[in-house]
Amino acid sequence: MVTTVTIPEDKAKPLSVDEVKDEQEYLARCRAIMDVTGAFIADPTRDELINWGAGPGAVSKLSPEKLEEQIKAGIGSAGISIMVEPVDLELYRSFIYPPLSMPEKPEVGVSLWDFNRSNPITRFQEGRVTVKAMCPDGKENWLVISVPVPNLLMCYMGVVWGWPKYVADEMTVTPTKAEVIYEGEVRLSLEFTPGGVDEAALKERGVFEFGKECSFHVDKGGACLFRITSRGGESYKVAEWQAGMVKVYMRPEDPWAGLIPANSVVPGVYQRFLATGGSDYLWQKVKG
Repeated sequence: MVTTVTIPEDKAKPLSVDEVKDEQEYLARCRAIMDVTGAFIADPTRDELINWGAGPGAVSKLSPEKLEEQIKAGIGSAGISIMVEPVDLELYRSFIYPPLSMPEKPEVGVSLWDFNRSNPITRFQEGRVTVKAMCPDGKENWLVISVPVPNLLMCYMGVVWGWPKYVADEMTVTPTKAEVIYEGEVRLSLEFTPGGVDEAALKERGVFEFGKECSFHVDKGGACLFRITSRGGESYKVAEWQAGMVKVYMRPEDPWAGLIPANSVVPGVYQRFLATGGSDYLWQKVKG
């Protein structure tokens, strides 16, 4: 028995996934994003992908009134994040593959997020373990080395562009605790306690890696370096930002766990932000 499923053309658009009306439309648009990304990766003549192929200016910009409305409604991507110096530089170097090189100041980023963009159909959680690296063009970016997600769709969407995602058993994110359960046990957790930290110093360090990630994708047997960034105006509007101390747990057997001491308590933030649509979403191939 063969079942044929036809996706209406108006539902197979890569942009505006947060405006979908049902799960079928969401899956269709996510598939379109993956198809567009795959075509970009496979095309040696292309070095940039702008707004999933729709071109500059294709993202709808939110008005100040709409932004304020969403902020009051509790909408936005919220989570706990930390950025700390590694304790094992040799282990750190083991994650920095050519053409990347060691940054001027090595740092490890850990974060867990709840992406709530006003539509319950598209809401999901995501974690990130990253290391700062120097790209061959002299720009520093965060290399993603572990990314837990709650389902296969989100996993595959990241794997398409080289993010090392895996599907967790369960993920929860609250303003005080974020946790990843994998194979029946805690694999990653962040516990946030407000206060007790120099807020000005923390803001100056910029504990916020979004829009500055890079990853590798295997292309025809070789490794191709990709970078995500933005171009244009303001990308995000911060709705909440609170500094405090964060207790970090990473499963000891994970290779990146040795980057920071076990059960570290370090400065970090809880924050909520909204995408403004004020800039173009940009993927770049970074050549060494």
